[in-house]
Amino acid sequence: MPFYSARLLYLILVDDGRPKRRQHADETVIVFRARSVEQAFKQALALGHQHETTYENHKGQTVRWALAKVLTVDFIGASIDGAEVASTLRYHTFPEPVSARARLHPERSKPETGAPAGSLPRRPRLTKGRRR
Repeated sequence: MPFYSARLLYLILVDDGRPKRRQHADETVIVFRARSVEQAFKQALALGHQHETTYENHKGQTVRWALAKVLTVDFIGASIDGAEVASTLRYHTFPEPVSARARLHPERSKPETGAPAGSLPRRPRLTKGRRR
């Protein structure tokens, strides 16, 4: 069964009694298997809903991470080894100008480690007040 990826949009809704036009949001990319694009969409919805959560913040307000939209569903193929599942074009500012002939050293990178498998999308770690 082939792999698909989906980009999901979650809204982080805080019940402080004031509806807002501008909301915090989290976009995540998940990878999973499906038999068709139609099944992949349904699987993305199901996985997205599984990661919804509700809890109480330090102010006693209810916080809800709610799946708002499936933004993309993309076919990856039979293998995910080396497959690109997400890309973001952006500007990066360096302390010094970088020449087009500059020698780069990716081997010196100190990457951040990601969340353990199965925990995407990332959610706050809670000790009390969590409910689903």
